[in-house]
Amino acid sequence: MSSTASARPTLLQRIGNLGAARVSRWVRKRQGQETLPVTLRAKRLYILPTLTGITYGIVVVAMLLGSMNYNNSMGFALTFLLAATGLVAMHRCHQNLSGVNVEQASAGHAFAGDPMTFTVVLSETGQRTKYDIRASLDGSVSHAHDIEPGLATSLSVAIPTIKRGILSLPRIGLSTRFPLSLLRCWVWIYADQKALVWPRPASDAPVRPKTHTDQSGADKGRGEEDFAGLRDYQRGDSSRRVAWKAFARTGDMKTRMFDGGSLSTTWIDLAATSAADIETRLEVLCRWIIDAHDAGERYGLRLGDTIVEPAEGLAHRNACLDALAVFGESSA
Repeated sequence: MSSTASARPTLLQRIGNLGAARVSRWVRKRQGQETLPVTLRAKRLYILPTLTGITYGIVVVAMLLGSMNYNNSMGFALTFLLAATGLVAMHRCHQNLSGVNVEQASAGHAFAGDPMTFTVVLSETGQRTKYDIRASLDGSVSHAHDIEPGLATSLSVAIPTIKRGILSLPRIGLSTRFPLSLLRCWVWIYADQKALVWPRPASDAPVRPKTHTDQSGADKGRGEEDFAGLRDYQRGDSSRRVAWKAFARTGDMKTRMFDGGSLSTTWIDLAATSAADIETRLEVLCRWIIDAHDAGERYGLRLGDTIVEPAEGLAHRNACLDALAVFGESSA
C-alpha cells in the first residue's frame, strides 16, 4: 500500500509536468515542423540561470545590501564586478549557441531492449569555436563537445528501447553552459525523426526448418563448414558460433564466420513458427535470420503478404530485420 502511494506523483510533480507540457506545446506551435539542415538563430534560443547561477545572483544581491548598509566602497566595487561578470557570462552563453548549424540527425539500429544510438551532426557557420555543446533526446544527454569552424562534429545520444516497431523520436535538444555554468542556453528542434527497433532475438528458438528451393547457377559446391575467419561479437550472434577457445585465451568475444557453401535458397517463413504470440514468433524469425546470415546462406523472408526476395549480406539481413520491425504497424 505504501509503495503504491509513494509511486504516485506529488502535487508539485503534477503541476510541474502540466507546466512542462504546456511549454512544450507552445514551443512546438511557435517553431513548427523543421527540415534539416537548420541554422540556430538568436531569436529562437532560450536562456535561464542554473542553480549555480541563482546562488551566484543571491550572493551578489546580499553583497549589494551589505555594501549599502555599511557604505563600503570596496564592497560596491566587488559587487559591481561580480554583477558585470554575470552579465558578460549571459551574453557569451547565448552567443555560444547562436550560429550553430544542425546538418543532419540519424538513428542507428537496435534490438528491443538495447539502447539505440542517435547521432546529431553540427557545424559552425562563423569563425568562432563553440564550446561545451551537448545534445539531449528523451532524457538522455550526450557528452560535451567543442565545435571548430569549418569542421563537422557528431554528438551521439544513447536512448533506451522497449519494444520492436517504429520509434518516433521526440524533439532534439541542444544546450550549453559555457562559460562559468551560471546560465543554460538551449534550443529545441522538431525534425520528426523515426527509427526502427528490431525484435529481440529468441534465446531458445526451435531448430529452423530447411526449406531449400532450386540451386543457383552460381553454386560452387563449397561446404557450409568452410571456415572464413573471426569477427567481433555482435548482439544476436548465435552462441554456437562464438569462438570460446579464443575468448578463453584473449578475453575478446569473437564470432566464427563460414563461407556460404551451396547457394541454394532458404526461405524463412512466419508460417513455420508455432508460437501463439506474434511477438514471440517474430523473435524466433529474428534468431533464424541472424543464424542464416552468420552461416553465409542465401535466404528470403515471408511475412504473410510481405516478401523479401532471397539475397545475402549485411544489407539484406538488415532489410529482413526492418521488415520484422514494421510488421503489423500499417494495420495497427
